[in-house]
Amino acid sequence: MGNVDSGPNVGTIGSAACGDDDLLSVWEVESGCAGASGVSESEAVAEEAMLAALHGFRRGRGRVRVARLVPIRSGVVYRYGATLVTAHRTDGATVVVAGDAWEVAP
Repeated sequence: MGNVDSGPNVGTIGSAACGDDDLLSVWEVESGCAGASGVSESEAVAEEAMLAALHGFRRGRGRVRVARLVPIRSGVVYRYGATLVTAHRTDGATVVVAGDAWEVAP
């Protein structure tokens, strides 16, 4: 599905584990002024892509969140739900935790 920008957070939704067919897995990586992001219909594919992108940096953080596209007057935005997995990379070593640890530095 290609890379996309993160877009505004317009409320929250439940976990992809609920079986909603229209839920997407949005991944993002930040490393200083650099980063990457993308979208997949598969949580596993999104996690693999996030970790591969994070591996390209010596330091950074990444996460995978569930999201749904929501129409608005000027187009569509992502409505984000739960963070499924978070990863932090320091000095070339990556630590992955289940859930939301985006604000926590190792």
